[in-house]
Parts: sequence; structure tokens; C-alpha cells
Amino acid sequence: MLQIKTPEIYLSEPGAIKLLGSLVKPYGKRALIIWSKTARKVTEDDIIESLGVERIHYMEYRFEGYPTLQKAEEIAALAGENDIEILIAVGGGRVIDTVKAAGDLSSLPVASVPTIAATCAAWAALSVLYTDEGNFNHFRHNKQSPRLIVADTNILTEAPVRYLRAGVVDTLAKWYETAVHQGNSFSYLNSVNSAKLAFDFLVKDAKNVIDASVDKFIDEKTVKTVDAILFLAGNVGSYVGDKAFSGFAHPFYHSSRIIKETRATLHGELVAFGLIMQAILEKKSQDQIEGIIRKFQELKVAFTLEEIGISDQAEAKLQIISDRIHEVFPDLLLLKGISDEKAIVNAALEADAYVKSVRREGEEIYG
Repeated sequence: MLQIKTPEIYLSEPGAIKLLGSLVKPYGKRALIIWSKTARKVTEDDIIESLGVERIHYMEYRFEGYPTLQKAEEIAALAGENDIEILIAVGGGRVIDTVKAAGDLSSLPVASVPTIAATCAAWAALSVLYTDEGNFNHFRHNKQSPRLIVADTNILTEAPVRYLRAGVVDTLAKWYETAVHQGNSFSYLNSVNSAKLAFDFLVKDAKNVIDASVDKFIDEKTVKTVDAILFLAGNVGSYVGDKAFSGFAHPFYHSSRIIKETRATLHGELVAFGLIMQAILEKKSQDQIEGIIRKFQELKVAFTLEEIGISDQAEAKLQIISDRIHEVFPDLLLLKGISDEKAIVNAALEADAYVKSVRREGEEIYG
């Protein structure tokens, strides 16, 4: 069976947010806006003006903390009590994942307005939900993706460049993680080809786009980078068949959140470290592993254990993460033939050593 979960409208361009009202209007005249304090500050004027022009009535919900099922239920209940017809999620992955779950609970359409391009959350039909403390809880497979995505590249490039870097490596991961599987179904081939298209573009152009974004410069390649992160990476998971295609990096990310010191690290930053671990666990050659690290180093997303929040008592913390992976993702470990209880801990220590070695090599070459 093949299920296709994609948005009805995806708009990506400078100034796109000014069209939000006209795009939302066909879905209803009563909206609930869910946004964080920072996202509200960045988008408020344009969103309120855009909705006002179309005479769309709105309520607000101020989002704080982590995406939890309880928050999704609160939003769904608030929408039901006030005859809301569409939910508008404005912000990063935490806000959008929560609102997608609320839309699923309430059977209401969702419009996503990302303010950072750090993941493909704006597109994906999946919500990653956490505990109030910030530990990964569970995946919620929603019945549909957001109906509408408005990706304003002015806003996305105004965000700190760290988010764009994290979004690039999270998108590169889609190739590293789908390419490890074998299959000939259309869903698999579509996922792999979308991942490869994004990978090839980002490897060639992402560094220049990231460098240009520091000066808030936007051109066609900037828009394409956003499209790679939101559209192509989101598209990888839009075609759901009988088998899930996932590598090691994302399970490492989800399981790492059990260590509170990692929670200041972005999704893509932990995924970057997990990808190096994945290459080690797959027994790639030293040249292959170092090649991945050099690529990440160029994008400034090659990290040590200390930089992702695992410094003191590293082995003990890594063992906790390993135990969590064994508990939550046993099928992944079976697929990869990981049976040694110390394999994950050792791979993390080895990844840390590789990153430090590549950095030292670079310092020796460039002084």
C-alpha cells in the first residue's frame, strides 16, 4: 500500500508571508495562530495585516517549552471551543510539530509558517513529541501534512545562520539514511531520488548560500536551499509504503535528548554527529569517514562530543543514550546487525576522535 501525504500549497519566496491571508481564506474565516514569543515578534505585523485584509478573525496561543501531546490537546480543545476553522503554526519545529498533532486531533487543516529553516518539520506529516522536560516521548504519524506552507525566505535568512547550517546537514542526512537501504518500490525510489537531488545541490552550493546569508543576501540559490530543506527533505517522507527507511543519525538524535545537556544543541547538529557514527557503524573506510567530516567541517557542522553537550562523564552518558536506542529502536539495531552492547558508545568516542583529528590536520595545513 502507498499513502501520499503532501501539502496542497507550498509557497517559497521573499515576502511570501504577505500572501498568507489570501492563501488561508479558502480554508476558513476563523483562525487560531500558535506562535512563540520570538516568532510573533518577527512575523506579527505582516500576518495580522494579511489576515485583516481578508477579514479573517483570529485568536492567539502563545507557545512555550517543548512539543508535547498535552499542548496539542490544549490547542485542539481551544479550537473546538471557539469554532476555529484553521490552525496557523508560526515558528520552528517545536511549534509546528505540536500544531500538526493538534490538527490531527481536531481534524482541522494546518498552515505552517516556518521562521527557521532548520528541519523539514513544516512539511512532514510526522510530529515528534516530547516530555515537558525535553526528553523524546514518541512519534505521532498524523493523517496528513500541513495543507499550506508559507516559507518567506526573507524571514528564514534573517534568522541566525546556525539554523540554516543545521537544516542543511539534516537534509544531507536524508541521503545518507535512505541510501543505506535496498528496495525497488516506487515509494523507496521516490524517497532516494528526492534525497539525492537535495544532496547534490547542497554539496555544491550550500556553503556559498550560508556564507551569503550572513550578509542577509538572497538569490535564487538561497530559495533553492530553503526548498531543499523544506520541500525535498519533506518529500522524502511523503510517500509512505510498507517499510520505513531510516538510518542511525535520527535515532541517535531522538535518544540523545535523554541527556539534558544536549537540549541546547539543535536537531541538525546532533544528526551531524550521528551521521559520523553511522559511517563508523557501517564500517566505512577511514577515507570515507574523514571525507564526510571534511564536508561537515566546511559547513561548520562537524562537532565533538563536548560541543553537542556530552563532556564530563561522557562514557556513562553515552551508555544511557545507547540503552535508550536499544529500548526505542530495536528494529534498527537488528537491521544493522548491532549486537555488541558497547558498539554505540565506541562509535561515538571514535567519531569524536575523528573530528578532532581532521581539525588538527586542517590546522597543520592552513596554520
